[in-house]
Amino acid sequence: MKHIHTVLTAPALLCLAQVGMAQDPPDAANAIEQQQQYQQDAQQSQQRIEALDDETITMVSAYNRELERYEDLVTYNENMRQLLASQEQEKTRINAELTEVEVVRQEIVPLMVEMVDVLDQFIALDQPMLEQERSLRLQSLRSVITRSDVDIAEKYRRVIEAYQIEAEYGQSLEAYEAPALINGRELTVDYLRVGRVGLYYLSLDRQEAGIWNQQNNDWYPLPDEYLDAVDYAVRVAREQAPPNLIELPLWTRETE
Repeated sequence: MKHIHTVLTAPALLCLAQVGMAQDPPDAANAIEQQQQYQQDAQQSQQRIEALDDETITMVSAYNRELERYEDLVTYNENMRQLLASQEQEKTRINAELTEVEVVRQEIVPLMVEMVDVLDQFIALDQPMLEQERSLRLQSLRSVITRSDVDIAEKYRRVIEAYQIEAEYGQSLEAYEAPALINGRELTVDYLRVGRVGLYYLSLDRQEAGIWNQQNNDWYPLPDEYLDAVDYAVRVAREQAPPNLIELPLWTRETE
């Protein structure tokens, strides 16, 4: 047998080493490739998980908002239910009041007519003071009662106002100029009304005065000694003289 001895020089050894390094085993290359694929798959899975987490958070937030909205709607519906119940009660009450108002309307109109008639009779029997003013007031009352464009409340207010004016006549002092029929003569005189206790006249020339005789429904002439007193009282009533004690005659049965 022949032994062959081979002598490898340094360049030859280097060449062999390079050939050995260039040829990796097939299993190592696959492992590296699988590792890279795994890491890539893991990264994609993590991205999907993070996306699902964001979607879950969004859905939970939307759910919570809808739940709050639902609770608000429940509260609103309950409030509306109570409001509707209250409105129904109010409607029932108003209907009952309207029925009562209609009954009152049917009763108050005849009452107002009667009140105006009584006032008319009272003025006719009263002293002849402010005759034109009181007559016009009565005419206005009778007219307003029959008007359809004036409500019941206003009609009733006007009637009560007329009664109040008549009542105030008894608490005031007043002087005014107006015609008067005296002893068959129509004269323009100054009237002096002292509440309802006395009604006097004074001629414009201050030469004649008289007092209303309620029993005879006529004027009774006063003595000349009362002319100055009546004249002063007229000026006081017109705020042309300071208030003071004034002696005026009052009509009594003894006066006759």
